Amino acid sequence: MDQYDKMNDNEKLKFLSNLANMYYEQNMTQSEIADQLSTSRFKISKLLQEARERNVVEIIINHPKERVVLMEQQLMENFKLEHAIVLNNQMMSHDQTIHALGKLGAEYVDSIISEDAIVGILWGKTLYNLINQLKPQNKKSITAVQVLGAAAKDNPLSDSPELIRRFAKLYGGKYKYLYAPLYIDNDFARRSLMHEPVINDTLFLANRCDILLTGIGTIDAVFSSSLWSGYLLKNKSFDTSSQKAVGCIYARLFDINGNMLDVDINNKIVGLDMNSFPQIKYRIGIAAGKYKAESILGALRGEHINVLITDESTASKLLTIAGL
Repeated sequence: MDQYDKMNDNEKLKFLSNLANMYYEQNMTQSEIADQLSTSRFKISKLLQEARERNVVEIIINHPKERVVLMEQQLMENFKLEHAIVLNNQMMSHDQTIHALGKLGAEYVDSIISEDAIVGILWGKTLYNLINQLKPQNKKSITAVQVLGAAAKDNPLSDSPELIRRFAKLYGGKYKYLYAPLYIDNDFARRSLMHEPVINDTLFLANRCDILLTGIGTIDAVFSSSLWSGYLLKNKSFDTSSQKAVGCIYARLFDINGNMLDVDINNKIVGLDMNSFPQIKYRIGIAAGKYKAESILGALRGEHINVLITDESTASKLLTIAGL
């Protein structure tokens, strides 16, 4: 313990992680830890506080996961959904809502996933929360697969490659990357790349997905990666104003009725084409926030998803906009 102040930053983080594990996971008291480490209870208390301040430990309050069953039924009846999960998020902040939705989504995914399932995974904060809260009841020989090229998110933890790896690890399964960028401007280069054996092999597997996990974005989501935003802004064919884009799914822009827009970037994507998605048994969209209501409505009308996981305030606005 006397050596703590002499440790480098990585060593300190590792020490704090082990200390937190003793207290929070092994249920040791501060006095027991102090005795084991030959130090004072005051010092242990101070270090545990430091672990929280440095985000080694996150304290999350799990609010009751009440669902709005009548609204779920209304959504399923009006939009031909296999399932709808609507969280009662009254008195919850946006961050609390995202966390609670992730937990509900994780429970739902674990309830439908089967042995040898192929699971396609996209990207986003809501999916990160879902996968982060997965606690599989049993290990399964699943395969997680990347269905679109890398989105190059500014936070790599919420991008497809990392989410796919983590998902597969949780189930003790395998994963397969699509070694390509999300967009390629040159049509000849894009078509050639997609015929390369390594890329083609991944896309062949992706075409056999049983489950697909996706977020539903606003049109701003197209610019969420600093890597692509410069390219897209320079793309002279990118003009959505006349076609009234309301959202983005599978990296493609669509209108309020779910029709894919006739814009250049929708044709520059490396990955599954739009004809492949309807063949997937469970196309699960998870999204929260009233500002996404139009985007979700368009995704539902276009039947781009057949399972919706959202919150009550968002679903209420969605239904109002739809006139239901």
